[in-house]
Amino acid sequence: MKTALRVVLNAFAWFLAMPALFVSAAALESHRILSIADHIAPITAVVLSLWAGVIYWRCVPSTPSGWRRAGYLAAFLAAMFLLGWAAMWATFVVMLAIYGA
Repeated sequence: MKTALRVVLNAFAWFLAMPALFVSAAALESHRILSIADHIAPITAVVLSLWAGVIYWRCVPSTPSGWRRAGYLAAFLAAMFLLGWAAMWATFVVMLAIYGA
């Protein structure tokens, strides 16, 4: 599998994880199985940040040039920031669709 495809697929899975985590936590909270509503945002942020680090470490190719590696890091961070912002809004829309206003 090509490197670019691995990065895209992992980033897409990362994007879909945020709504899935929030919907799962809300379902557990509504059935009184797990009470993490006060801590779901920080927990999700830590999990997604660690996952983004693993994606970068495993999927972004290493280069002998430090400048190119810094460029890859900057592009990766910018893309993940935009994906995170979009995932936040997707989570909002999904939660609004499920639980209403």
